[in-house]
Amino acid sequence: MRRSLVALGMALGVATMLSSCFLPTARPQASEPPAEPGISREAAGELLNAVPGLRLSSVGSHISGLSYEVVVEVYVDDEASILAEGVLDYVLRVGWATEVSNEPNQISLTVRYNGTTLDLQDEGNAIAGVDQPAASGLYSVHLNPAEYLGDWPGAVPTPPAV
Repeated sequence: MRRSLVALGMALGVATMLSSCFLPTARPQASEPPAEPGISREAAGELLNAVPGLRLSSVGSHISGLSYEVVVEVYVDDEASILAEGVLDYVLRVGWATEVSNEPNQISLTVRYNGTTLDLQDEGNAIAGVDQPAASGLYSVHLNPAEYLGDWPGAVPTPPAV
């Protein structure tokens, strides 16, 4: 009987040892999924309002038929604020980097100064390398499609040196 117990103990030991060779090893844990690209609407407003001469900035979205667009609105202290080197491009890129509920295919910017909407379509066209007609006073710049901005949401741009 004693011999049977020793044999049984050895058999269990060998079985345990052999089975450990076939047990799955600890697998690396999946890393946290990457953060969603883009920035919040609040963060976009803060970035835009930090540019000298820009204030009351906001980024939202609008659906028109089958088109979905990012809508940026900015008030300026004077026209020179938005026309300073790199500012208009920065404003458009911050808008494009903003997370909205659906992927947009166009972007609209309204710049207001002293109760009027500035017409900046020619400047926007020059930056984007396109020839878009003005949007009849509704917007300062309307780009459709917004190809020069790349994939949406875009990378958060570096603020202009103003």
